[in-house]
Amino acid sequence: MKGVDTMKNRVWKKGLVKMITLITSTLLIGAVMTGCGKAATASNEGQETSQAATSLNVAIQPAVGFLPAYILKDENLLQNALKEANYGDVTVNFTEFESGPPENEAFASGLQDIGVIGNVPAVSAIASGQERKLIGISYNGEQTLSVLVGKDSEITKVEDLVGKKIGLVVGSFAQNFLYNVLKANNLSINDVELINLSTGEQIQALTSNQVDALATWEPTITKAQAQDVGKILVDGTGVFLGENPIIARTQYVEANPEITQIFLDTYKKAVDELAANTEQYAEKYADQFGIDKDLLITALSHAREPVVITKEDAKDLQETVEFLKASDIITKDLNIEDYIDYSFSENIKE
Repeated sequence: MKGVDTMKNRVWKKGLVKMITLITSTLLIGAVMTGCGKAATASNEGQETSQAATSLNVAIQPAVGFLPAYILKDENLLQNALKEANYGDVTVNFTEFESGPPENEAFASGLQDIGVIGNVPAVSAIASGQERKLIGISYNGEQTLSVLVGKDSEITKVEDLVGKKIGLVVGSFAQNFLYNVLKANNLSINDVELINLSTGEQIQALTSNQVDALATWEPTITKAQAQDVGKILVDGTGVFLGENPIIARTQYVEANPEITQIFLDTYKKAVDELAANTEQYAEKYADQFGIDKDLLITALSHAREPVVITKEDAKDLQETVEFLKASDIITKDLNIEDYIDYSFSENIKE
């Protein structure tokens, strides 16, 4: 019996060893497989992070100075340039916004990646905590903004604006322009009443005497003159350069530097194309901007389209920060240089 018990013990022990070995092997295999799974997942995540985006969402606005953006869209220049650079699977989407504030909302929601915009909405978005980079200047020009008054208005000088209603897109660079005009004439925003109007509402508001004046940009300026309902009281000459940056979401720029560079390169090509064929494009886009060809050419002549962003632009944009603080629109101190990426301008292909 003792021998039998010993044999049973041996068999039991042998079975136990096999079972332990089997369990251990299974656990080891599982661990290896789990480890491989984690490694594969980490690898895949790394690949997803390093891969280029599958889309590029571009925000544009119907201002005359932004016409190269429309050429970029309508001539399919950007999509073709991406294909040539082996980014043919990147889908390009253009979205038109009437002004900067609604464009900012779309950027804040992550719906836009790169866009053209005025200085005030660009800077105020950064001050609000949106992660943005300023990568270029779409256009500027002292004569691209004006204060308009009715054709029969008795307002003949800036000082006559005291106590008057002035229509403008609140939060746009027209507000910065008006601030500078008033300041240059020893007045302040507190000396006038601001009426928030979209660009589409402004001419009607002026003709119906809902406002006494408008602070606005092209093509509204030329439209009002062409319709013989408004005249220029003062423009930005000597007081306001009218910077309109090219902006981008920081995350998009950092993840897609090559696509960002292609965008800026192609935007510069569109600018050059417009300069070389101004009459052709003025005829093509006259109806879209609501003015005839010759007037559109005149409006275009007031805008400079450098694309490249410089230290001088940074200085001018820093003054926008000071305007926003002085107007209690923002409270945060900003060094605008911290949000400018000069590298794309420096590498634009001619």
